[in-house]
Amino acid sequence: MKVFHDYLCDEGHIHEAFVERGTPSTTCPECGKVALKQISTPTVKLEGVTGAFPGAASRWEQVRAEKLKVERKQKESHGEGQKW
Repeated sequence: MKVFHDYLCDEGHIHEAFVERGTPSTTCPECGKVALKQISTPTVKLEGVTGAFPGAASRWEQVRAEKLKVERKQKESHGEGQKW
């Protein structure tokens, strides 16, 4: 089975290669030296308080907050909410 991996050579060139699973090294396409497989950092977003993965509820909260912000701006621009 083929997978994508990042590889780094001694010259500091990083490239991605589509290789057979378990391939520890490839040839650097820039300098021709041996490039070793690197472990890439995954991108993971966790909820700030509980550490849980975000779900539909957090997306709803974000969309709702954006809508409230727009509504407040509209009210302010039409003179509503001002104390006389």
